[in-house]
Amino acid sequence: MSPITHPAPEHLPGEPVEHIGPLQTALHLLRGLLTLLASGVVGLPFWPLYLLIRLFRPRPPHRPSVRAHLRLLGWIFTEQPPPPGLPLRVRLGLALELLRRFACLPLHGLAWYLDERLYGRALRQVRIDAPLFEISATRSGSTQLAHYLEEDPAIIAPSTLRMIFPYRWLWKLVGATLGRVISPDRVRAAMRKRLGEPFLQRHELDPFRTDTFEAVFGMGHMALLYLRLGPRTLAGALGALLSGTARQSEQSDDFLRFLDAIARKTLLDHPGRRLMIKGHFLAQADALEARYPDARFLTVLRVPEKRIQSAINYARVQPSMPLCGPAPWAWLVEALIEVETAYGDLEQTWFGRPGRRCVVRFEDYVRDLEGVMTRIYRECLDTDLPPHVPRTHAERTRTGYTVDRSLAQLGIDRDALNTRCAAWLAWHDHLARPKT
Repeated sequence: MSPITHPAPEHLPGEPVEHIGPLQTALHLLRGLLTLLASGVVGLPFWPLYLLIRLFRPRPPHRPSVRAHLRLLGWIFTEQPPPPGLPLRVRLGLALELLRRFACLPLHGLAWYLDERLYGRALRQVRIDAPLFEISATRSGSTQLAHYLEEDPAIIAPSTLRMIFPYRWLWKLVGATLGRVISPDRVRAAMRKRLGEPFLQRHELDPFRTDTFEAVFGMGHMALLYLRLGPRTLAGALGALLSGTARQSEQSDDFLRFLDAIARKTLLDHPGRRLMIKGHFLAQADALEARYPDARFLTVLRVPEKRIQSAINYARVQPSMPLCGPAPWAWLVEALIEVETAYGDLEQTWFGRPGRRCVVRFEDYVRDLEGVMTRIYRECLDTDLPPHVPRTHAERTRTGYTVDRSLAQLGIDRDALNTRCAAWLAWHDHLARPKT
């Protein structure tokens, strides 16, 4: 890990404290066991058909392999992260959640194969022309920018719900039945309740709009479990897709297949529109450029100290699993400093190369939205700025966070961090100079 990180205190005055007592632990364990039993009963009849199809078809990319489940189960009981370590209740909670997901594996797999059976030929015929990949570092304003672009009727981006449930037959079924009964506002309210206010203060998630692609992909690949296993496993899981600091070829291959499938399903329902996918998956950019030679790539640069501070606070307020609680501060600092500084190195290298790449600075984006959007449309979409695209930013609340630690409170030496990122900062400042 980077030497600029320091142990961060687990609790500061005024911060919310989650305490799980013996009675709550027993109740959570009982509920987890019952949920696992129910999942096993529901999933068991589907295993023979799923395994039979697996003899002839590739594994669905939105769920990890059996080998990955077994590897993670081993880590749950053998990993020895730094203090505060992994209490037994946390290990049991993680194991129950992992086994529950494993029990449901054939259901998700067969749902994916049903799409292939019903729409396989049509999906293979879909053309993905000049897609726009908005790939920025975490906490760089990229989601808001994606929502501005998403307002253009010529652009289509997969919604969060359609990424979570990536089955076209299900979209059709819900649209014809439940979609007429359950309003979008009820779905939004249910998701808000599940995510919690501290999370929503930092991320305005709307299930019917697009969001961070690899984050949704990571949900299916057990990202929340990695988050709670220690800085080593967390950095490895994030680095595989973000900065390339870990080699996980299986996960990378799954990601590319998943993205291509979601792209085709989205365009099949919206022919003639320009595809946009937003995320932080820079480690996959070379593979995406090779697969889609006419793709355009867009990034927003935000200075590391600001976005890393925000990223650590954001990771802390991720919804936690029963028995586990949030990931310790010290783990998050170690893992995210490593991954995010490596991301900056790759960002400078990749977006500094010639190609269909558009680089905008966060400061310019905040100060001159119309100018930045005009440039994005010319460089990424080969057209002038349409009249309906926002020229000024929507009002947003950026204060009053329930959880909001400073760099000093996180144990991060600001000067040392900026020294580590000196080359990136010089590149960022160079981009502000007028071109001659």
